[in-house]
Amino acid sequence: MMEASDAGAAGKQYLRWTYRGEPLDALLRSRPETLPLAPPAPGEVIARVEAVSICSSDIKAVRMGVDHPLLAQAENGGDTVLGHEVSLRVEEVGALQRDRFRPGQRLGLQPAMRVDGKRKTIGFDVPGGFAQYLRLDAEALNAYVFDVPEKLTAAEIALLEPYGCVERAYRPNARQELLPEGSALIVLGPNSESFDASRPLRWRRTVVVGTSEKCLPANLGSADLHVSSLAELGNETFDDIVGLGELDAGELARLPALLNEGGMLLQARLSAADPVPVDAARIHYDALSFVGTTSPDILEALAPQRQRFDVRPGGTVLVHGAGGAMGRIHVHRLLQLENGPSTVIATSRSRRRQSDLEEDFAALAQAQAKRLVVVQDTDIAAALSREAPAGLDDAVVVVPDPSAVAEAARWLAPGGLLAIFAGFAYGNPVLLDLAGVAVSDKRFTGSTGCSVDDMKDVLARVERGELDLLANLKAIGGLRQLPRALEAVDRGEVSGKIVIYPQAPEAPFRRLAANWDDRQETSMLGNRSSQAEREE
Repeated sequence: MMEASDAGAAGKQYLRWTYRGEPLDALLRSRPETLPLAPPAPGEVIARVEAVSICSSDIKAVRMGVDHPLLAQAENGGDTVLGHEVSLRVEEVGALQRDRFRPGQRLGLQPAMRVDGKRKTIGFDVPGGFAQYLRLDAEALNAYVFDVPEKLTAAEIALLEPYGCVERAYRPNARQELLPEGSALIVLGPNSESFDASRPLRWRRTVVVGTSEKCLPANLGSADLHVSSLAELGNETFDDIVGLGELDAGELARLPALLNEGGMLLQARLSAADPVPVDAARIHYDALSFVGTTSPDILEALAPQRQRFDVRPGGTVLVHGAGGAMGRIHVHRLLQLENGPSTVIATSRSRRRQSDLEEDFAALAQAQAKRLVVVQDTDIAAALSREAPAGLDDAVVVVPDPSAVAEAARWLAPGGLLAIFAGFAYGNPVLLDLAGVAVSDKRFTGSTGCSVDDMKDVLARVERGELDLLANLKAIGGLRQLPRALEAVDRGEVSGKIVIYPQAPEAPFRRLAANWDDRQETSMLGNRSSQAEREE
């Protein structure tokens, strides 16, 4: 095997950890592969991975194997390189990219791409950052990389993506308008005649479900197909579904499954219904939108005040599963949010992680005049009776467990927002009060990944000194220590983030007793250190 300092140019050997769906125990016994590094194609850039942060989704991918939603949909059949939270430096540039990129240029990467309307994720569909080099094609280079400053450490650049993902959870992450050029299903229930739209609506195709006696409201257009029951629809799915009137729980439960990715379910109703099972993974991964109203004008469901994504100012928010690295980022963000909640309830199963949360964030909460309440996950009910007796204003679920989502949904007050941040496999139904979206203004949202703008906004806060990403960095290691680092994340040994340095493959795994800085990092960056780059 060649040393990292010898692997600095295309055509040399490099190390990477190839993942082929094996379980965690097998991965922990494996070794990295040594492969030739081919030159870039004309439209490509080869980038050196200076740092890569371990994400909880990397652990979920290993736990779930090819059942993981992103691996199950990947075109490479699950043969990939994980790792998507990276700091990159351009190594070699293809002929068609030389007007924009140059060797030595430093880049950040947003890995969750959309290509031809389909998800394409670096670290899943495309080999990712658990390697010394990463190959970026024109699709990634056109819209998903951006310049980053030399004054930040590589670890900070790698942490922009997880912090950006948390930021995305509180921004509009689902469609907020009906899709006129899309397909629509309109389901008519009792009292459907009480509702109409304040302006004419038109879809490319409109299917109506209801008895022939029920007339479609005037401004909802005309039916291309009229059927008497949902059972007659076959396998057809829709961009928009509009439920008018008092649909019962059985009818309501069938509607989310009929939505296309990015679809919207709009309810107009006057009374509650029982909670219904919803595949919560579809809210997280497929960006489903749920809106509703009791107004005679169904378009009131789209009013901005009924489509809240961020937490309620001055409210009480639950971070369910706050002890892990991503949960800690949520806590960090909420405590520093200028118009954020007054109380943050943070749960964890681990007593040690609870202590870490208090040690790391209690002073910040005090400085921001906010309350941080850290509780064992088994003690949540008692904590809520003290802190939110009328119910939660907001809840974010970071635990990859459908039962945790169902719990948090039950604790919402009217008008409460539930953000499903943790991802888990499709096909796990969770009971949600979908009728409450219309009659009590509840919100159910979910997000995965982030945008370049989300990452740039985090970067701007870091550069202004408003956010210290390294406060959440708790351990480091070289590339050969990846199994040990994954094991530490899987076992919950480290509360914060772990960063791997591929260019220092032999560096030992170690926890950090104090904040990491650029001087300490220099020796981990291979044959071109960050300090050397600054001095050029």
